[in-house]
Amino acid sequence: MTISQIEIRNIKGISHECFKVQLKAYKPNLLVAPNGFGKSSVATAFSSLNTKRIDLAEKDHHRENDRLAPELSITVDGQKLAADKTKNEIRQQFDVLVVNSGLTPKAKKHFKGAVSSTIEVKPITICKTPEKAEFSYKPAEAKASFGQNGKILPNISEQLKAPRLLNAIQGVDLSKFTQVRIQAAVQAIVDKVNQQNGSAAVLSQWILNNCIHELRAVPFLNSISDRLVQYGAADSEIEGFFAAYQIASLHAADSKAFSAATDWLHYVAIKAHYQDLLANFKSSTWQWAKVEETKKKKELVVNFPKAHQLSNGQRDIITLVVQLHKTLYEGSKKPLILVIDEVFDYLDDANLVAFQYYVTSIIEGYKARNQVIYPIILTHLDPGVFFDFCFNKHKIQINYLLAKPTGKAQNTLRLIEARDSQEQIKDRLEKYWFHFHIDPCEIPECEWPNNLPQDWRSSGKFHNYTQSELARYLGNKNYDPLAVCFATRIAVEKLGHGLLVQDNQKDEFLETKKTQSKMDFVANTGVDIPESYFLLGLIYNTNLHWNQGRDYVSPLSAKLNHPTIRQLISGLYDVAYKKGV
Repeated sequence: MTISQIEIRNIKGISHECFKVQLKAYKPNLLVAPNGFGKSSVATAFSSLNTKRIDLAEKDHHRENDRLAPELSITVDGQKLAADKTKNEIRQQFDVLVVNSGLTPKAKKHFKGAVSSTIEVKPITICKTPEKAEFSYKPAEAKASFGQNGKILPNISEQLKAPRLLNAIQGVDLSKFTQVRIQAAVQAIVDKVNQQNGSAAVLSQWILNNCIHELRAVPFLNSISDRLVQYGAADSEIEGFFAAYQIASLHAADSKAFSAATDWLHYVAIKAHYQDLLANFKSSTWQWAKVEETKKKKELVVNFPKAHQLSNGQRDIITLVVQLHKTLYEGSKKPLILVIDEVFDYLDDANLVAFQYYVTSIIEGYKARNQVIYPIILTHLDPGVFFDFCFNKHKIQINYLLAKPTGKAQNTLRLIEARDSQEQIKDRLEKYWFHFHIDPCEIPECEWPNNLPQDWRSSGKFHNYTQSELARYLGNKNYDPLAVCFATRIAVEKLGHGLLVQDNQKDEFLETKKTQSKMDFVANTGVDIPESYFLLGLIYNTNLHWNQGRDYVSPLSAKLNHPTIRQLISGLYDVAYKKGV
């Protein structure tokens, strides 16, 4: 299944937006948009879903007006599923979980009415704390119940205290042990064993020589036996079988008590897991997150110190990883939409690797259990930052939420492709079209690709086009983002060239490859270059080498939409194209 559209109405900063996306199961799906765009509104839309409807907090209504009806819909394989104040078709088919940093302000009243406030991290509830329960197992009673050769039964007291017991019986229907056919088969084995003489070792060898096929004919006990041997909880197939026999007998004697004991064992395993998880991330001897039990609510929670007692990066990675692991432990019967709200602001390279590792682990965990998961990651970061780490760039799905100009960039894309595919004109395009040069150049018609505008054979005509698109961009009209990139690059290089005094320096500048290198050359001559020329490298350093299937337009549009970038380019335009050098 593919989620192809997300539509939101009247939630936080979004009045009405319809996002065309491609969200696929088992893949890291990035939703990329600049800061201030409204990514948190997308996260809020999903987090407000309960099982029956959208339930928005008062502050999360658009313009804080609760008369504006909120709505969220997704389109899955052509089917639209909607949620509003009266229905929730999304939760009928999907489970939804939103993960975020958990920061919240907290006010405290002091003596004489004074009030102070702090920023705290909300505790994360892991699970309910069950009543402590243990298996009512007594080795002597088990041996006596078996018969005269009860010595064949291993003492499983330690196995019943180890969480790996849960893995040994996972997916096994222990109630089958009471079925007449199975009871008859097991009792026949017990009777034969009790008719023999000798030590436990002698009995074990006799069973191996005479009854092994009868043991193997009880599949569900053998399934448990195999796992006990695999986990090192039993030394042999025979020992594993009689350990499984005792486990099944305990269940048959009192299934409710057995269930209560396994619930407690599961709880102990979860608690130990989260304690180890937090210990693995501890890099300070000061305050740290703790796994604790609450007495009133009887819950297992992860409590955090005050926000200022943890670094921002530590706080973000711990809250993220704990919530991701909670997702894996809880599981999901329906396909899960996992929304990870922007948590990357303070992650260094190592923690960014850790984040990607854990997201990948969650995906693989769901896949191993044949459960479907759609990880959706809201971020303002350039997707290129993820390609250097754990996410495989052939698996990652990138979706830009910012509306992009359409249709205008087709010819510019073809020019980029031609620069890397048309060997006979490649060098000329690189020198005169892709960079500033004081001399014009025109490519003969016989060499010019027939899928490009004919007037672009002249480098001057092409640069006239990019300048006109730059003017359209600054005038808030539909524009070609790639043309704006070209125009910005040419303007910076033109102005840099104009700052040089000596002719030999100007000649060397023109022969230097790459805009950044050209500007470094100018700076090394001792010329004072305006800082904006370097800052706009965010735009002019865009990789314009052809890569089939790459989205060149959307990431550039997202950057160009920023008001500061627009202001910097406007100033550059005035100097380079209106006033000249």
